[in-house]
Amino acid sequence: MQFYPIHINIKDKACLVVGGGKVAQRKVNKLLSAGAAVTVISKELTPALQELLGDNRMKHINRCYNNNDVVGFFLVFAATNNKTINQQIISEAQKNGVLANSVDGADKGNFIIPASCQVGHLNVGITTEGTSPALSARLRKYLMAKLTAVSPEAIEQIGAKRKQYLETGNLACQDEMNALIDELISQIENYNVNLNSI
Repeated sequence: MQFYPIHINIKDKACLVVGGGKVAQRKVNKLLSAGAAVTVISKELTPALQELLGDNRMKHINRCYNNNDVVGFFLVFAATNNKTINQQIISEAQKNGVLANSVDGADKGNFIIPASCQVGHLNVGITTEGTSPALSARLRKYLMAKLTAVSPEAIEQIGAKRKQYLETGNLACQDEMNALIDELISQIENYNVNLNSI
């Protein structure tokens, strides 16, 4: 299966996570960090999810999944420990035109979440399209280690130069931006990472 790489704005979008364990918790945290309006359906929640609920950062429906609970959501995550329930969630999401992801494998839903590393506005996604999540995870650790050479301020500086160039059309701004990019890439390239530490 070939996937289309995309970064998507989910701020204030209704997103559903079915399941209340540690995997569901990771999904919820990522969704919240992107500004999504998260609902969790599960009879049980991890302590961390209970804390998020107590802070009113997510909604909780305290029951098992019911038919067509996916209706009205933008993204759905099937994150239970029951493959049959997960498949039902995916099937119903797809019938209703809802994007769905399953913890049971890349081939089960219609989108996957890449391993990612982020420094400021620089966000690098890594995926093997479900072939080897372990490779994606290891590459993520390697790249994250390399990216410690970069500061969020350096990314902001490049962005500011780009904006200045777009507003003025001044080629000197473009040259300055390219010089900053070259410097940043050089810093990443020259930063040594001990492979035994990742």
